[in-house]
Parts: sequence; structure tokens; C-alpha cells
Amino acid sequence: MIRRSRAQSSSLFLMELILAILFFSITSAVCVQFFVKSHLLSRESKVLSQAVNECSNIAEIFDASESTEDALSLLKANYPDIDAEPAAQAKEALAALYYDDTFSPCQKENSAYTLTAAFSEADFMQTAEINVTDSGGSVIYELNTRHHTARRTD
Repeated sequence: MIRRSRAQSSSLFLMELILAILFFSITSAVCVQFFVKSHLLSRESKVLSQAVNECSNIAEIFDASESTEDALSLLKANYPDIDAEPAAQAKEALAALYYDDTFSPCQKENSAYTLTAAFSEADFMQTAEINVTDSGGSVIYELNTRHHTARRTD
């Protein structure tokens, strides 16, 4: 009889140990999912923050300009590797900046993110459409700004 009780207590202890391991493995799987989700959210917020900063920088330069040509020259002075050119129409311009995974400026071939800016001017009103897209083409952040250029008399 003593043998039976030891066998039953050993099997009961083994069953309890198996259930504890099962409980902790399920709990650890859930925790790992939380950590992965947290990491992904942190990375997405970092990219969004960088995109907002870059768009704001371009918008500030644009707001300081008096014309589309002036905006392009200011951008080229501040961003030497910008692809900027006047568009087909005289009062419009397009500009593009390329960034790698860490939002450092890079060449177009190595880019993970692209900042594009379209400038236009009509009736003393300048308009800029600035957006940042990822390599898949989805828009991360978009900023539209307008400002009025005062008429100057000499």
C-alpha cells in the first residue's frame, strides 16, 4: 500500500509540474507578443516623428521664400543632395529627398523613404504639398502649406 501512495503522489506531482510549465509557457508566449507589438509601435512612431520633422523643415524653408525659384535655391543651399527642378510651368517646381532606414540622406537607389515637395505659385499665393512615403509607396506623413507673398513696390 505504501508503494501505491508514493506512485499516486509522484504522478500527482508530475501532473502539477506539467500544468505549471504549460501555464508559464502560455504566459511567456503572450508576453513575447506584447514585446514585439511594443517594438513595432516604437519603430513606427520613430519613423513618423522623423517624417514630421523633415516635412516641417522643408515647410519652414518654403515659408521663408519669396517665390518658387527662391524656395528651390534655399532648398539647394540647405540640402545639397536634393533633386530639385522647375516643372514644365514657370511658377511650379518639384523637389525630392531620399533617406535610408535611419533617416539619413542617401542616394535614390539606397533609399527607404522619399520626401517629395511640389511648389506652385499663383496670384501672390505660394502653395507647397510635402509628403514622405516609404519604399512601398504608402504615405507616412503629408503636409500642405500656403503663404501669401506681399506685393512689393520699388
